[in-house]
Amino acid sequence: MELKCMTTNFKIILCFILLPLLCYSQKQKDSLLVIWENTKVSDTTRANAYRDFIYKNYFESKTDSAYALALRLLDFAEARQLKKQKADVLILLGEIEHIFGDNSKASKNFELSLNIFEELNNKRGQAKAINGLGISYKKVFNLDEAKLYYEKSLELSKEINDTLLISKTLVLIGNIYNWRYKSDEALGYYAESLKLAKAIHNKRAEASALINMSNSYIQKKDYKQSKTYIDDAIKIGDSLSSYNILSHAYRVLCHSYFKQMDYEKLISSADELLDYGQKASNNEMIGDAYYFLFEGYKGQRNFDLTVKYLELSKDNKTNTDDIITVKTLEKIKIDNHRTKDSLVNINKTLKTGMAYQKEKTNLFLAWGGSLAVLSVIAFVIYRNIKRKQHKAEKERQDEIDEKEKILKDLELSTIDAMIEGQEKERRRLAADLHDSVGATLAAAKLQFDYLVKHQNNNQDSEELTEKISTLLDNAYVEIRSMAHLKNSGVIAKNGLLPAVEKLANNASGINGLEIEVQSFGLDQRLDNSLEISIFRIIQELVTNLIKHAKATQATIHITNHSDNINIMVEDNGVGFNPKQLSKAKSKMGITSIDRRVESLDGKFTIESEISKGTTVIIDLPL
Repeated sequence: MELKCMTTNFKIILCFILLPLLCYSQKQKDSLLVIWENTKVSDTTRANAYRDFIYKNYFESKTDSAYALALRLLDFAEARQLKKQKADVLILLGEIEHIFGDNSKASKNFELSLNIFEELNNKRGQAKAINGLGISYKKVFNLDEAKLYYEKSLELSKEINDTLLISKTLVLIGNIYNWRYKSDEALGYYAESLKLAKAIHNKRAEASALINMSNSYIQKKDYKQSKTYIDDAIKIGDSLSSYNILSHAYRVLCHSYFKQMDYEKLISSADELLDYGQKASNNEMIGDAYYFLFEGYKGQRNFDLTVKYLELSKDNKTNTDDIITVKTLEKIKIDNHRTKDSLVNINKTLKTGMAYQKEKTNLFLAWGGSLAVLSVIAFVIYRNIKRKQHKAEKERQDEIDEKEKILKDLELSTIDAMIEGQEKERRRLAADLHDSVGATLAAAKLQFDYLVKHQNNNQDSEELTEKISTLLDNAYVEIRSMAHLKNSGVIAKNGLLPAVEKLANNASGINGLEIEVQSFGLDQRLDNSLEISIFRIIQELVTNLIKHAKATQATIHITNHSDNINIMVEDNGVGFNPKQLSKAKSKMGITSIDRRVESLDGKFTIESEISKGTTVIIDLPL
C-alpha cells in the first residue's frame, strides 16, 4: 500500500515537472507562427521566425514537411528580395537534400547560398555553406577536397568566434581522419568539439561528437568504450525526439555489432535504424539498415530474409556494387596503413626471411584447403539461393498478374459505375426539368395564350402580364438552382481560397476542432476544374480529420509555387503507426484521395506518429 502511494505521488510530481516544459515548447512554437502570420512586422523578422519554426518543429522529425515549408519560405524570400533570408533557406534545403540522399541538388543550393553570403560579406553564413559543400565532397569520397573546405570554414568560424560552428566543424575534420583510419587524431578533434558543445549547452552538437567518438573506438576495437558513448548519444536523441540523431547513433551501433559478429543484436539495432531512417526520410540510413539486415540474416543463415533484404538494398539504390566499392576503398586504406607500418620493421623482416617464407608456404597450403571447402559450400548456398530466388520471382509474377486482373476488373466496373451514374444524373435532370421548370413554363404559356385572346381587356391584361413575369422569374430561379446544385455550389463564383475558408469555418467547432487556413501565392484564380478537384481533395481530408483524427487544432496550407501547387493539412490528433499505412488508408478512405491526386499527376505523402498527429502533403503540377 505504501509503495503504491509513493508511485502515485511520483507520477504526480513528474507531471508537474514535465507540464511546464511541454507548455513552454508549445508556446514557443505558437509564438514563432504568430510572428510569421503577423503582416505588420517586417518581412525579415517574419522569414527568420518561420525558418526557426521549421528547424525546431519539423527538421528533426518530419523531413518531408520541412522540405515543403522550406520551399514556401524560399518563395516568400525571393518575392520580397530578402537576400540573407534566401541564403539561409538555401542552406536549410541543402541540409534536407543531404538527408534525402540528393547530393547534386544539395551542392547546388550550398553553392548559391555561398555566393549570396560572399556578396553580403556574411562570414558566418559563408562558413555554414562551405561546410555543406565539404560534406557533399565527402559523400563522393573526395576527402582531400572536403578537408580543404572544412579547414576554410574553421578559419572563418574562429575569426567570428562562433563556438557552435567551431564545434560542428571540428567533428567534420575529425571524420576525415577517421575515414583514413587515423582514429587517435580523429578522437582529438571529437574531444575538443565535445568540450565546446558542453560549454554552450548544445545537446545536438554534443550528440554529434559522441556518435563519432563511438565510431572511432570501433576502429580501435574497444567496443565497450564505443557502447558507452553511443548510449549517451541515444539518450540525447530520445530527449530531443530527433530521428536524425537516433538514426546516426543506431547506424554506429549496427557497425559495432557487425564487427563483433553479434548477429542477433545487429538485426535488432538495424530494425531501429530502419524505423528512424524512414521517419526522417533519410534514404542513406534506410539503405544502410537494409544492408545490415542483409548481413545479420546472412550470419544467421536465414536465406529467405537474406534474399529479401538484398533485393530491398538494390531497390533503395544502395546496391551491392556500391557497398563493395566502399569496402574496397576501406581495404585499400587499411593495406596502405599496414604497408607504412611494415616499413618501420623492414630490417627485422629481412633477417627472418627464411622462417617467414616457410610459414607463408604453410599458410598458403592451409588457405588453399580452406578455400576449396568454402568454394564448395558457397556453390551449394548459391544454388539454393538461386532456386529460392527463381521460385520467389515466379510467385511475385503470379501475384502481379493476379493484381493486374483485379485492377482491370475494377477499372471496368468503375467505368460501368461512371456510365450508370451519368445516366442517373441525366434522368434526374430530365425529371427536374419536366416536373419543375416544365410545369412553370406550361403555366406561363397558358397565361400568355389567355392574354393574347383578351388583349382588349386592359385590367386583365396588366394582371396577366404580372403573373407571366412571376412565372418566368420562378423558372429562371429553378434553372439557376439546378445549375448550382450540379456544380455543388462550391467555387464557381468566388474561387478556391474563399471556398476552403468557408469549409474550414463550417467544420470548426465540431468536436472542439479549430481549423486555420494559410495561403501563399493565390492572388490569381486557377483553372476552374483544377480548383474544384483541389477543393474536393481538401473536403475529403477535412471529413477524415473530423471522423478519425480526434484533433483539436488543424491547419490547411495552400502554396502556389508558379509551376506547382502544394497542399499540406496537419493536425494534432491521435495519429497512427506509419508501418500500418496501407491499413489506415483503407479504413480512413484515403484511397479515393490518392486516386484523385494520381489522376492529376500529383504526389501524395502521409506523415504520422501515434499521439503526435498527422501531416498530409500533396504536390500538384500546374
